[in-house]
Amino acid sequence: MKKLVIDIETVGIPWEEHDPYVREYLMKGLSEGDAEETRRAGGLSPFRGRIVTIGVINIEDGRSCALYVVPGQTDVRMEKVGPRTYISGTEKQILVKFWDFFDSDSRFISFNGRQFDGPFLMIRSAINGVIPKRDLVGYRYGFHPNCDLREALNFFGTTNNRQFKFNLDLACKAFGVETSKGEGLDGRSVETWFRAGKHREIADYCLDDVRATAELYEKLAATVLSFNKEFREAEDRAARMAATKTLIVPSTEATFMESVEQTSLALTASLEMELDATSADVVGTAKHQAAVLEKLVSSLAPDEEHIPEQIPML
Repeated sequence: MKKLVIDIETVGIPWEEHDPYVREYLMKGLSEGDAEETRRAGGLSPFRGRIVTIGVINIEDGRSCALYVVPGQTDVRMEKVGPRTYISGTEKQILVKFWDFFDSDSRFISFNGRQFDGPFLMIRSAINGVIPKRDLVGYRYGFHPNCDLREALNFFGTTNNRQFKFNLDLACKAFGVETSKGEGLDGRSVETWFRAGKHREIADYCLDDVRATAELYEKLAATVLSFNKEFREAEDRAARMAATKTLIVPSTEATFMESVEQTSLALTASLEMELDATSADVVGTAKHQAAVLEKLVSSLAPDEEHIPEQIPML
């Protein structure tokens, strides 16, 4: 089972690019302060913003990938730097690549992904004409296949929001996980950096958030998450699959060739003994050699009844 940790970075579509009727609709009934906040908050809506970076880490093998948008670039470019892979292109191109990561039973791990990352990825995919491979929101009260760590820590919203107020940075620090916050870039700075052409820097920032989320997941997997029925059943299935793979017997071809080799050695030894015993009788020796050769040829024919089958899955 793939366990994919995901995070996205988004920016708003410039206010002046929206249709006048859309701007009027969004401003209707707002105070001046709220109107200004609405104009600046386009990156929080998939209808008013775009995805500029998607960060992915596969927990099982540690490989990571940053898919990011470079304005004006129309082809897909890929670069490997150590364990990291960078893929750049248009928003549509990186969304197509993103969905290629998923298998049918892959776990989608996020922080606030059920409310933000999942819906944003699915809606922006639809807007770009990209068909999502699966629902990234789904049934709320489970942690498989969608595992939202924020909902794990607020127990699906049952805690008091004021007393339990936290974000990824605070949660990670409470659990002893290092984050990149406070080093000049956070979610509020992404749009400024994007307009300044710092696309690769945003990709690295996003991957660091994904790394922190992955480490937080490891802290929660054996504690809070283990009480969830869907999570526990998925872990049990994965463990059974792994155990089954270790029980598979060697291939039929390899087993048959080993038996051929052993039979050949045994018959060679038998041939030498018979030659020694009948060395004075040339005719007898020839007859013995022919008989032994006939045995060897017949023993090399595969006997289907003796070819071992694979052990069935449990």
